[in-house]
Amino acid sequence: MEKKPIAIACRLDSERAVKLAKRIFEFLVQKGEVVHLETRIAPKIFPHNGMDLAEMTADNTKFIVIIGGDGSILRVASGLSQKAPPPILGVNVGSIGFLDESNERTVFKDLIQAINGEYNCEKCSKITPYIVKNSEEIRLNNALNEILIVSSKSSKVLQISIKINDVFLNRSYLDGVIISTSTGSTAYNLSAGGAIVNPTMDVMQITPLNSFAGSGLKPMVIPIDSIIEVQLLRPRLNAKIVIDGQRTIKKIAPNTIIRIRKANSHNKFIRFNKSYYKRLRKKILSTVRTPIDDSPEE
Repeated sequence: MEKKPIAIACRLDSERAVKLAKRIFEFLVQKGEVVHLETRIAPKIFPHNGMDLAEMTADNTKFIVIIGGDGSILRVASGLSQKAPPPILGVNVGSIGFLDESNERTVFKDLIQAINGEYNCEKCSKITPYIVKNSEEIRLNNALNEILIVSSKSSKVLQISIKINDVFLNRSYLDGVIISTSTGSTAYNLSAGGAIVNPTMDVMQITPLNSFAGSGLKPMVIPIDSIIEVQLLRPRLNAKIVIDGQRTIKKIAPNTIIRIRKANSHNKFIRFNKSYYKRLRKKILSTVRTPIDDSPEE
């Protein structure tokens, strides 16, 4: 039976990441694995083994190793086949790398486990934004983390109307609004005051950015099969949509409706039986070191 190839992708602006990608490529070849390289890094390692991300699926790729940080994972997840993408093993060479499971110190041990299938898959849902014009939907790229809708002018606030499942919820003045997945709850959503949501929970979260005091819009967690509609109300003020911090759609005109719902796609992350909460504590909620006997003043 023919072996499924393992794919490698990495960030190009980091010499450290490229060097590690070369070492991983050589390691996998020595182990008798067939290896495909993302087209843009192939010339730096082995030009004849290049393969476009869009061609990589779970049917033709055992898993893909992504070397970088969360930004690298978001870029690659967007470029992979959206129908049945291969599982992702993230290797952190950045700062936090919350989505990453491995790092430079553990990667070769982790690769052996992954080759042997000794891992769990964390399945993460995605969401899709649509621009609605004359009742016709224009589909944009899927988001693994979040869809950000913000004013095109940093000094001017948007006025938006929000509906959930065709029921009016709120009209607000604000800088913008984040619609995030459970996976994206620890990204921009968290910085904006949203809640941390376990990725096994299939939900979306609505988080306002600097809403005007009297507007009343607060962070909300809703089922992922809900349909969210955001309408731009303020005359002569365009907005822009940013998807996972990777793709920006500019000059979204007033009165436009942006409709967001669950995507017909997901990503799977390789996990080695490590607790989500341990990863959360280590990378996001680092503990302040205080003496155990630190008692309050009487």
